[in-house]
Amino acid sequence: MGMSPGPRFDREAWLRAALKVLTQDGQAKLNVEKIAADLGVTKGSFYHHFRNRGDFVGSIVDFWADEFTSKPIKMLKASRRSPAGRLLQIMEAVNEGGLNLYDAAFRSWAAQDPSVAEVVRQVDIARHRTINDLFAGMGFEGDELRERTRIWLVFHSAQSTVHIPEDAAVTKETIMHRFRFFTGLDPDLLDLNSDQIPTS
Repeated sequence: MGMSPGPRFDREAWLRAALKVLTQDGQAKLNVEKIAADLGVTKGSFYHHFRNRGDFVGSIVDFWADEFTSKPIKMLKASRRSPAGRLLQIMEAVNEGGLNLYDAAFRSWAAQDPSVAEVVRQVDIARHRTINDLFAGMGFEGDELRERTRIWLVFHSAQSTVHIPEDAAVTKETIMHRFRFFTGLDPDLLDLNSDQIPTS
């Protein structure tokens, strides 16, 4: 059976395939022919979804920003959980959904392309605002608020890129332990659907 251009809904398949190439080989290897071969389609599929390579590259960056930052933030805003509950919710989403999987690749790309750098900057601003608001909603302020937010963001962005010898798989208990570390709170003592924070 020969290769076909593919239906319209395969646009996301092109973008996800591009993210894989970007992570493994870097932006210089975002080759349309190679990605088409990987997907088992012709170049006609590419032009069915994108005007040209520039449109494709812009779509990759926008897809990353939307799928791995904007959508998770919208999910949090729609959540009825407390700030502590939402922080735990996004920690679970980072782990289960690989929300940080492509961060290193995009930061590397941003160092060479100002337009990508601007998108990365906007992603960082949105993430910072969201996590800062959650910690503030939990009662942190001043230096405590600022440093917890910074450390949380740096850790969750970089954890998939730093090799830790004998690193164990992340489990639900691992996430709970990290939650205790970042907040100083015991999730077992919290009503994650309530804004109330225990004082002792």
